[in-house]
Amino acid sequence: MTAPHASTTPGVATFGNCNLQNQRLFRLNPGICVEQALEHASVLMGCANTLTRLGGLEEGSSTTAWAAHYLGDMAKAIIDDVTLGMQNHD
Repeated sequence: MTAPHASTTPGVATFGNCNLQNQRLFRLNPGICVEQALEHASVLMGCANTLTRLGGLEEGSSTTAWAAHYLGDMAKAIIDDVTLGMQNHD
């Protein structure tokens, strides 16, 4: 069994579409330990899942759906950046 290598985020993944050109507003920071980044992504996904469940019970409100969408976008960016960091480390 091999010991896990200490990979970090490269800081290239972006999230948060804005304006008519669909530019990305935010970027992940480089140098974050992948284990810590994935833990944060898990927390964000847990919040998004809770919001989608609550949103399914609401009628006529899109607030929780949009909140879940933004949390999912952030979690995806973290996972994408971690994946790039792990690929570049090999």
